[in-house]
Amino acid sequence: MAVQNIAVKLCGVLQAQGEEEVTAREWRLLGQEQDGSQLLSWVSDKDGKEVLNLGSYTNKTKTLITLHTFDEKLNIIQASVNATHTLLVYIVKILPNENNEIKDPLYSPFLICLLPEADRTPAAVEEPSSKQIMVQYVYGKSTKYSPGIRNDRFLLFKHLECIKIYRTPMFLNECDDGTDKWGFDGIYPEPEKIVKVFSWAQWDCVNQVLYYIHYRLPTQSFAEGEEVKSPSEMTPTLSALQFHADLPHETVLNIPLSLPHVSSSGEGAACGAYEDDPIPLRVHDCSLDLQIVCDQKGVLCICHHYLYKPLDDSTTSLVLEDSADLKDSGVNFAYSITLLQHGCVVHSVVPDLPWSLAKSLRPSYTLYADNYLLVNIPMLYTQMIDISLYHEPCCHIVLPMDECDSGPSLAPVLGWGPHAMVDLNTLDVVTMTVPDKDLTATFKSNTAVENKLAILHYLIQHDGNMDLAEELISWMCLNQRDGLGAFQRVMQEYLVGTTYAVTRRSLPASALGLMKMLPFTQHLKFADVKVRDMCVSVSQEKLWNSAVVVLAPRQRVCQFAEDVWTRLWRALNDTVHKRLQPQAVIDKLRVSLHCYQPEALSRCSTPLSPGAPPPPLSAPQRRSSIGSGQDLLPFFELDNLREVSVHLMRECSGGGSAGGGVSQGRGVESGVHAVGTRWAAAQLDASRALCRALTRPLAATPHNNQQRGFTFIDEMDPTHAFIVFKVLEQYYLATDSIAFPLPQGFSSFFTYLGYRTLPFHSFVQYVHRNVFELQIDVMKAIIASKDDDNKTTVNNKLRLIQLVGEGRARRALAAWPHRAALVLRARDHAHALLDGVQHAHALLSGGAAPHHELSRHRPVRDTGIAALPSGERLSPLDTFLDLLTAKASLNELDFNLIIEATLASVQQDSAA
Repeated sequence: MAVQNIAVKLCGVLQAQGEEEVTAREWRLLGQEQDGSQLLSWVSDKDGKEVLNLGSYTNKTKTLITLHTFDEKLNIIQASVNATHTLLVYIVKILPNENNEIKDPLYSPFLICLLPEADRTPAAVEEPSSKQIMVQYVYGKSTKYSPGIRNDRFLLFKHLECIKIYRTPMFLNECDDGTDKWGFDGIYPEPEKIVKVFSWAQWDCVNQVLYYIHYRLPTQSFAEGEEVKSPSEMTPTLSALQFHADLPHETVLNIPLSLPHVSSSGEGAACGAYEDDPIPLRVHDCSLDLQIVCDQKGVLCICHHYLYKPLDDSTTSLVLEDSADLKDSGVNFAYSITLLQHGCVVHSVVPDLPWSLAKSLRPSYTLYADNYLLVNIPMLYTQMIDISLYHEPCCHIVLPMDECDSGPSLAPVLGWGPHAMVDLNTLDVVTMTVPDKDLTATFKSNTAVENKLAILHYLIQHDGNMDLAEELISWMCLNQRDGLGAFQRVMQEYLVGTTYAVTRRSLPASALGLMKMLPFTQHLKFADVKVRDMCVSVSQEKLWNSAVVVLAPRQRVCQFAEDVWTRLWRALNDTVHKRLQPQAVIDKLRVSLHCYQPEALSRCSTPLSPGAPPPPLSAPQRRSSIGSGQDLLPFFELDNLREVSVHLMRECSGGGSAGGGVSQGRGVESGVHAVGTRWAAAQLDASRALCRALTRPLAATPHNNQQRGFTFIDEMDPTHAFIVFKVLEQYYLATDSIAFPLPQGFSSFFTYLGYRTLPFHSFVQYVHRNVFELQIDVMKAIIASKDDDNKTTVNNKLRLIQLVGEGRARRALAAWPHRAALVLRARDHAHALLDGVQHAHALLSGGAAPHHELSRHRPVRDTGIAALPSGERLSPLDTFLDLLTAKASLNELDFNLIIEATLASVQQDSAA
């Protein structure tokens, strides 16, 4: 994290502005404005005494403007200035001491005119109050009034009483010398009370929105099973007022809240202490720690932090203050985050924390990388919650922190770059980043597999760091501490996530709506994650009827405005589409496998042409768009797709034509085609990239001077080959269980690797279960192996030939120079020739084709073919005499094959 200190930086700015020695000290942050400037106060020496300075600093231009200097040190806790830096409002907090008789702290608001030649005597806005008071100027250039009038406005918050809006008009006066000067006569109209009683409020200076919680009578519901509240019981409601430059402010949000253990009366539940929060500006007491994070893209997160202690199975107790029981036992540290754009609430709980630690922790919240909410828990961990707008919430990442005695009190600061936070205690500006080294360390630690899945999800779909994702999978391939099931889940998450990310990034904007129907994850869900000796328990619940809490665009003051509220309303009212699940594809393929042969389902299983040589190593290889692609796979590749890809394309087309508003427009067919083709291509690319990530750490990637394919397997050490096989078996299971294609060439490589590493009976079981595919190139490699001296090996090869089907069996026998192959080829040739002749004679004579009696065939154990008939060898299939006497065309008779087979049979009989 990059750290810089505001006080140190501003001391340098002051030193550059003058030649005098800088004596600035006791820096304090008082607030910030929409333009990204911060208001600060500092103490300096002037004429031998201490004075208090109040200034505005803009980090973008590196300029510090001293707005006013007080002749005495005041306890100013918060301030705000208008856009022209001509009017300043601030709050002085008077603390009880020996010089006064007050018992409770008092908040006093003041207004100062900063115009040149103006009387800078502070004017009290209201009487001091023991209730917390804050002030804030509303920004926005107004054109409603005449050019000679500025009607600036500021809000005054008075806790548990009201929120007022003051108007401070300034006039352009004509001077005697003909020039015009702005003037403020200190007279302003009676303020307007815009909110009556409230218990909590927050000002969003970026969006100029006021959030506040008030209490109202509950709406009676007739929903079955819903608890009916008493008419006298008040319900806390979160509302939002949107301020405009030229239009009246409007209520854009009304959310009934479920705040545990907070009083339901309008008087609030004050615990006797106020947290004076200038950034973000909040008015509340310590009974309700609530903060809202909002973004113009349509993100609204309501973050509520609280402590509670479970009493029994059904009740809990809110913890507010010290007690003897709490010092000896732990409490639950909890925070709930309402993701309004998704209509859900995410609850996080760290159970059984020591009371002394839990009461000192203040979570901070900031948006990170447009898709995550960073929750920083000092001294414990940083949590990254996925709040992406283009898919539903699904995961969170927990990154442990280094143990320390104290933690910062962070708040978002404007104008210091993205993800900047300021420590209100030390004025250190921290850039919140999640470096790759922290993600890598967490992934490699003894963390839950759900945390690993969430890290992969972030790297692939949101960070686009495919190289690191492959590196982590390569590491986990060699360090499978969580078992085979965990590694399979990680591989599946990589496949599905990569396919979704690659497809989405390559689509035109018009087709992005169809991505709501495709799977973006396979296993992710909110799950508990253990950090050191603590467990972060996370759960999710759906909000009921969340679409009605935001004002509809047609009800707005400005109906054509495009802001956070219109985007939020659109997200809440969007049609929910059912995503395609890989399991549905698997179910359909399983039905097909019972009806058809594998080669009818997939080009990947089609036998290769016997005359097609493998591509040379020097030939340009097909490279994936994922990752660097510098490492070759251990097998030869050809462009191909499985039927699974075609099936997904069809499913996507069906979903796009039947789903909601996306399908109602024209051009859906072309959009479906674009999504389907890119999805199919991305599936194959993801499978290739994952295979590359697995073979690299296993040293299963051939070097430039090594052969690939079956030769590479033959050169492997048996132990090494078995390890590679077990990993590739996991890869096959991960891809097959979610209907993903395998790279062309993998099936043959995997089958031959299994033949070389497994016992033959196990190999045959894999074949029967359709895991191994006996393609023609595999059969040729197995048949051509020089191990025919062993009778068991020959019988095994003959058994495999019986399994592959008639067409591939003939081609395999043609490539086998063994005499058993010659005999079988000759028998097949004679059988085919004689059957053809007899069938032709039967047709000419008008009779039926003769049927060969199998009982006259030679026994199975007799594999020879005799030249002369003897004993049972009288079948036309087995006698050379029938071949010579048959009226067959000599062009069809393969004399060389018959002679070689006869000689081989005679030699075999002589040897026997």
